[in-house]
Amino acid sequence: MQNILYRISSFTTLALAAASLLIVGCATKNYVKQSVQPIEQKVDQVDQNSQKRDSEQVANLGKTNQQVDENEKQLDATTEIAKTADSESKGAMSKANQNTKDLNDLRNVVANIDDYKPGNQVVVHFGVNKNTLTKDETAKLDEVATQIGSVQRYFITVEGFTDQTGSSARNDQLSRERANQVISYLVGSHDIPVYRIHMVGLGDQKLIDEGKGKEARQASRRVEITIFSAKPLTTSATNVN
Repeated sequence: MQNILYRISSFTTLALAAASLLIVGCATKNYVKQSVQPIEQKVDQVDQNSQKRDSEQVANLGKTNQQVDENEKQLDATTEIAKTADSESKGAMSKANQNTKDLNDLRNVVANIDDYKPGNQVVVHFGVNKNTLTKDETAKLDEVATQIGSVQRYFITVEGFTDQTGSSARNDQLSRERANQVISYLVGSHDIPVYRIHMVGLGDQKLIDEGKGKEARQASRRVEITIFSAKPLTTSATNVN
């Protein structure tokens, strides 16, 4: 009987001990859970803040790169503008130098006009009320350029005329148009400096023939081109000018 009671007492003690351990275990789990949960929340918050900060940094980096690209484009555009300005400046300087040379040449012609003597004269003709050059007439102007050749001191007179038909106002205009056509061809096709050419339109003032026949009128519809040339200047003469 005593053994039985002893066994019951021992079992009860073991049961109570097991129950105590179970209660303690549950309490410990709850404590750990309560302790860990704030930490997990804090970690999640830190992770979210980190992700937000990374996103902001990426966005800021993108804006910075975009600004750098825009600055580079503006720099390239500024560089191109500077290059264009420099090129235009050099072109203007070159043009100014050429103009100065041309002006000096013209002054030399005017200052020594008595030294120039007329040479061969070339005459080109035009159709009725027309100012266009035919192929045969442009061939005559090609001969003018050949005559000039390597002549250093020269100028050209271009005189336009009409026949007696038509009004005086129309004839004056037409004579200038014909002279301008000749000048355009000489300058455009043979690079003759325009400052060396002196033009005048005289209308019907100098008719070839006072007759009213077809041949007389045809002869008067013309432009006369005369080359005036002078001997090259010597070194001493150049220094004087």
